[in-house]
Amino acid sequence: MKKLLLSFAFLLVNTVYAWDSLVEMENEICCAMTNNAHLLSESFTNKLSAALSSSSVEMRGEAYVVLSINAYQNYLNTMEEHWLQTEFINASNAVETLVQNFDKWQYWVAKFVYAGSYASVSDYSNTFSVASASLVAIGASNYTNSSSSVESAILGKFEMHGLDVEDALKVMSAMSAAELGMGNVATNYANQLPATYRNMIFDFMR
Repeated sequence: MKKLLLSFAFLLVNTVYAWDSLVEMENEICCAMTNNAHLLSESFTNKLSAALSSSSVEMRGEAYVVLSINAYQNYLNTMEEHWLQTEFINASNAVETLVQNFDKWQYWVAKFVYAGSYASVSDYSNTFSVASASLVAIGASNYTNSSSSVESAILGKFEMHGLDVEDALKVMSAMSAAELGMGNVATNYANQLPATYRNMIFDFMR
């Protein structure tokens, strides 16, 4: 009887906190990306956790992406290092979940967040490896999916305002290359970016 009641309680929680559609979920993600209190709130986190059992690959993948961002924000707020491991695990799960969706923005944003999880622990070699390899893969896949509001909101959380995911990966590739002393590589990526980000990279390299 106790197990039955616990199972019922679990189902009830997931029902209460579940989104009815991807659009509804993405609207709330957009709000959370500009409001850390909402991003870290119990209600929002519970909805993300419930979305992990969705039949929609996009919902599951986006939930993992945002849970990764949630974990990093928790790290910034607390400086507790276990959050960095949580960030990495969720980013890795996002990539794995979306691996067949390389024609959609969700997969490439997952790769961006995954590369960022290495940067969070100053592992710039793996940051560069993931980001630069993703750029090669984007080129090979003829990716043409247009940016969405939630993609822009997620990239904005990383201070990549006005960029699509391909250019955001170029920024990450350039910055990690600069950290690794690969000046020519960093310059090559920087020259492919809008002036604001190009100048930011050149200033960083000085």
